[in-house]
Amino acid sequence: MATTLTRWKEGALLPFDWAAFLPPFLPEIKVEQFVDADRFVVRAELPGFDPQKKQIEITVVNGLLKIQAERVEEKPERTHTEFRYGALARSIALPTGAMEESAVATYRDGILEITFKLGPVKEPGRHITIEVPREHRTVKPR
Repeated sequence: MATTLTRWKEGALLPFDWAAFLPPFLPEIKVEQFVDADRFVVRAELPGFDPQKKQIEITVVNGLLKIQAERVEEKPERTHTEFRYGALARSIALPTGAMEESAVATYRDGILEITFKLGPVKEPGRHITIEVPREHRTVKPR
């Protein structure tokens, strides 16, 4: 499992506490992410999960999208199974400008798609002009 312990956000490498968001040692969900016109799209492979049975949970907190999925084994009489049961998880840092409140999720053919509208990117901080009082300005000699 290749999990990054830091994330890139607004030009600074910030330490990230994964333990607060992911249960330990969960396999990651395979995802793809891209920008399409004015929206940010995350697609996650979740074949065999049923959102109507509450097997998939999606949350967004402080610029971090968290996807968790769990399939519990039912115990019917059977002689063989190769199905996988258990939990999967993935956390993804949203790009600057992604509007968390605009999130829409759809699930079709084993693919979960979550889209966010992208707003204008605000530059961090602001420029402050330095004013020099008139009496303190340097007068050039003639």
